[in-house]
Amino acid sequence: MTAQVSIPHRVSVEENIVERLYMRLNEIDTTSRARHLVAYTPTNAEIDRLFERSRLEIGTVTTLHVIKRVISANPDTFHAFALRARHCVEDPQAEGFIAWLPLTTAGRQAMLDGTFSAADPAAEHVAGQHDAPAAIYIWGLYAPGRLAVGFAWAFQRWSTPLYRDADIYARAVTPSGRRFVHRVGFETASTQDGPVTSDLFVFRRNPLDERPVYDSHPNAAKQYTVTVVRNHDDLGKVMAIRSSVYLAEQVCPYDEEFDGNDFAATHLLGYVGGEPAASIRIRCFADFAKVERLAVRHQHRKSRLALVMIRAAKELCRMKGYTRIYGQAQKRLVNMWSRSGARPIPNAPEITFSDFDYVQMLLETDAHPEAVTLESDPFKIIRPEGQWHAEGILEKSSYRPATRPSVDHPTIRTDRPNRRTA
Repeated sequence: MTAQVSIPHRVSVEENIVERLYMRLNEIDTTSRARHLVAYTPTNAEIDRLFERSRLEIGTVTTLHVIKRVISANPDTFHAFALRARHCVEDPQAEGFIAWLPLTTAGRQAMLDGTFSAADPAAEHVAGQHDAPAAIYIWGLYAPGRLAVGFAWAFQRWSTPLYRDADIYARAVTPSGRRFVHRVGFETASTQDGPVTSDLFVFRRNPLDERPVYDSHPNAAKQYTVTVVRNHDDLGKVMAIRSSVYLAEQVCPYDEEFDGNDFAATHLLGYVGGEPAASIRIRCFADFAKVERLAVRHQHRKSRLALVMIRAAKELCRMKGYTRIYGQAQKRLVNMWSRSGARPIPNAPEITFSDFDYVQMLLETDAHPEAVTLESDPFKIIRPEGQWHAEGILEKSSYRPATRPSVDHPTIRTDRPNRRTA
């Protein structure tokens, strides 16, 4: 048994199929992967047989009567699978199935607030055959062996004009099921959707548009994108941009530009298309954050890129809980910083360093409603910097049981000091 979801609550996925589908659902080549698959509307007798088979193998909490009632109201909710080599149109023998519920607006809200019944969905919660749904709920999937690619076929169906704008929801309560939905691009349904249970997952149809400005790269639909620097390659790009701006153009001494704070700061890297073009540095203190070292390559100075970088830095600071953002702007650039909401600090002295005069400025903003605090989900706190909106690698590892490999099953003796050997 390789990839199956009972109706409506259980998921079981074999590792080899998970590996084959190790890409986002909308990136799977359904043409090549599903070429051995036939999907069709099953007969009444086939529905009976498929239900009984899935009930015996993986269980179900609904009834055959409910399934047929939903299919009668909307035939698009149930499709059977068979391997093409074994399929005969005169005597079809379905080997698997996928069932989904196209939810109305009321149905989506009921799913999110916990009043939706997947075992016996109300008629007003399921959209008609020719109505665009507010959401798609994966009601059931039974797809053993090579039929697992039926999941990708279903996504192709959900990408037609009637369905393409609806987010896709599924429940996964077993570790293998959670690994499967994560690997094909689902994420835990967030609290922004309402009070939801931890086993409800969502595949968002336009996830790039929902990312915050400081984590917007890559996105081919946007001219200016930004990312948090998380690896040496990105940090090298930042160093290259700052060297071209400050060392080459402003003739800043090397030791004054690279002042010892780069490894104690967060860096943002800005792109124009796919080309790195700007950077900015953020350092955090007790009750304020400091934004500094804004650098924009000369060919993009007349664009909006500088303001995008400042806005990205501001939003990242807000997510970290800061409402006061301090900066030291070159005197000639005060107006530019003012366009982002920063103001010179009254009675604060102007300062001079690295051969330029600076004005101390303060940007005061409101608190971010989803800022990371001690009251936040503990997994949100340990997500990668700037990706608090998406599940992180440690969060995904939580689906594995606690086996304590170095404690309960030690492989290295720790009761005596290491010894060098010849």
